[in-house]
Amino acid sequence: MSHIPEFPELLRLAETKLTQRLGGSTRVQFIRGYDEEIQTIIHAIDKKKFREELRYTLLEIEQRMMKPGFLCLLVYLDDEPIAFEYGYDVSEGVYFSDSQAALIEGKGVGTTQFALEILYLYKKGYKQITLSTEELDDQGRTLRSFWERMGFSVTNRDAGGNVDMMMELSPETAYYQYERYIKPR
Repeated sequence: MSHIPEFPELLRLAETKLTQRLGGSTRVQFIRGYDEEIQTIIHAIDKKKFREELRYTLLEIEQRMMKPGFLCLLVYLDDEPIAFEYGYDVSEGVYFSDSQAALIEGKGVGTTQFALEILYLYKKGYKQITLSTEELDDQGRTLRSFWERMGFSVTNRDAGGNVDMMMELSPETAYYQYERYIKPR
C-alpha cells in the first residue's frame, strides 16, 4: 500500500479533479460549528434536492450544527455552492454522516466530497463512520448500493426501506478512498 498525502495536498487534488470534471473553478470549504450563512446555503440546496418529508428546517440544521464534532464540507463551482456534506460525533471516534446533496450529479462531486471527508476523519483518528439512508430514493436509485461502493456495509434495515450503514476506518479503507476518488489518473 502506498502513501496517502497529507490533508492539504488531498484537498488540492480533490479541487483540481473537480475543476477538470466540471469545467470551472472549484473550491472545497470546511466548516466546523455553527455558521448562519452556511446554514442558509445548506437549507437552499436541501430544498432543491430533497422531497419535502426529507428536508430539514433551518432550526433542525442549526441543531445539527451545534452538535459536538460538527463538520460540513461545501463545494463551490465558480464561487456558487453546489454541494454539501455534513455530520457530527456520536461517540468517541464515531462520526455520523447526517446529510449530503449535490446539485450536479454524475460528475463525481458527491463521491469526491465524501472521500475527502472520509480521509479527513481518518487522519483525525476517527475509527468509524455511520449513516442512515433509504434503500431506494424517490427516483428509484439504489442508495444502499451507492454507499456499498463507497465501502459501507449494512448494519440494520427496517420495514420502511431505511438502512443503517457503517464503515470502519483503517489504513486500507482510507487508501481505497484515496486511490479510487482523489488520486490523479
